[in-house]
Amino acid sequence: MIGRVASGIYRWLDDRLEISKVVDFAYKNLTKPVPKHVNWLFSFGTVTLTFFTSQFLSGLLLMVYYEASAESAYDSVKFIMEKVRFGWLVRQIHSYGANFMIAFLFLHAIRVFFYGGYKKPREVTWLFGFALLAVTLGFGFTGYLLPWDQLSYWGTTVGTEIAGTTPVIGSYLLVLLRGGETVSEVTLTRFFAVHVIVLPWIFAGLVTGHLFLIRYKGISPLASTDLPEPTPEEIKKAGGKAFYPKHVLKEGSVVLLVLAFMLLMIVYTPLPLHEKADPFNTPVGVKPEWYFLSMYQALKYVPKLVGILGSGLVILALLLLPFWERSPERHPARRPVAVTLGILFVVANIALALLAKLSETEHTFLGTRYHFDTYGWPSVVADPVLPSATEADDAAKPEGDKSVDASSDKEAESSEENDTEETKETDESQQEKPGGGE
Repeated sequence: MIGRVASGIYRWLDDRLEISKVVDFAYKNLTKPVPKHVNWLFSFGTVTLTFFTSQFLSGLLLMVYYEASAESAYDSVKFIMEKVRFGWLVRQIHSYGANFMIAFLFLHAIRVFFYGGYKKPREVTWLFGFALLAVTLGFGFTGYLLPWDQLSYWGTTVGTEIAGTTPVIGSYLLVLLRGGETVSEVTLTRFFAVHVIVLPWIFAGLVTGHLFLIRYKGISPLASTDLPEPTPEEIKKAGGKAFYPKHVLKEGSVVLLVLAFMLLMIVYTPLPLHEKADPFNTPVGVKPEWYFLSMYQALKYVPKLVGILGSGLVILALLLLPFWERSPERHPARRPVAVTLGILFVVANIALALLAKLSETEHTFLGTRYHFDTYGWPSVVADPVLPSATEADDAAKPEGDKSVDASSDKEAESSEENDTEETKETDESQQEKPGGGE
C-alpha cells in the first residue's frame, strides 16, 4: 500500500518536474568508481561536512534561548547549560564541533596537497575548498565571542588587534570588525548576525559547488597531468571500487568513530564557561583560539608590518597554488621537493602553535620549574630562599610568645649594659687609688 502511494507520488512529480533526470544523474555519480589509491584519509572531507550539519542543527537549538546582548548573553548561555534539559550537551556539541570541523578541514586540505588533488583540471575545486576554509575560520572567529565570558572577550580583543595591524586598511578594518574602538555590545551583535545569517548562506553555496565539482570531475588519480584522465571503465579495471556503497561505508565508519571520540571528550573533558566578560579586568596570558596561534606567535619574532605582509603572502601563495606549482606529477613519491616543503610548513605551524601555547606560562619538568617568556623560550625559576631554623621557629611561634621573647631579649640587653657600666666604674676607681696614696 505504502509502496503504491509513494510510486504514484513519484510519477506525479516526474510528469511535472522531470525529477527522474536528477535521480539518474545522482545515481550515476554515486556509483561512479573511485581510484584504487582512495583510502581512509579521503574521508576527512565527509567528516567536515558532517560537523557542519551538526553545527547547523545544534546552533538552531541554541538560538531558541540565546540572547545576543552584553547584559544577557552570558546569563543565557549559563541558563542553557544549567537549566535547559540537555542544554549542556547541545552547547558542548556545538563548541567541540566547531573545533573538530576546523581541525578536519585542515587535515582535508593537507591530504589534498600531498596527493596533488589541486592540479589540472581541478584548480577551481581547490579555490572552492580554500574559500570554504576561510569561511569556516570565520565561523570559529565570530562564534568564539558569543558566550561573552572573559576568555572569549579578550581573545576576540587580541584577534581583532591582529587584524588592525594590516597596512593601510588596518584601522578601518578594526572599526569594521568591532563596530567601534573597543570590543562592545555592538561587536557582539555584529558577530552574531554574521555567524548565524551571512556565513551559513555563503558556506552552503560554496559546499554545493565544491561537492558538484568533486563528483563531476571525480577524485584525482595519481597519474601525471600530462596523461589523459582515466575513464570510469579504466578506473574499474585498475581495481577501483564504486563510490556507493564501498567508499560510503568506509566514510560512514570514520564519521561514527570521530563522533564517538567527540562524545567521550564532552563527557570527560567538557569545555567550561568562564567568568562573565569584564572590560576592565584583563586576564593574564590572553591568546586567540588554537587555529590562530601559529600566526599570533610568528608576529612576535618580526616587526608587525613584516609579519602581516608575510602572512598575507603565504595565504595568497596557498590560494594560487595550482597556478604557480606547475609540475605535472601528482604522486607524492615523484614530488620530493613539494612534499618536503609541505612537511616543513606543517611542522613549523605546529611548533609555532606550541610555543604560543607555552608562552607566558610556568611548567614543571623533571622536578625543575620553568618560566616561558612571550617568545616561548624557557628559563629556570630560581628556588625561593629558605629561612634558617631559628627564623622558622620564630615564625611558627604565636604572637604572645614572640612578645615574651622580645621582652626577655630587652631585659637581657639592659642587664648586659648595667654590667658593662659597673665594670667601667670599678676599673676607674682602681686607677685612682694608687695616685691618692702618694
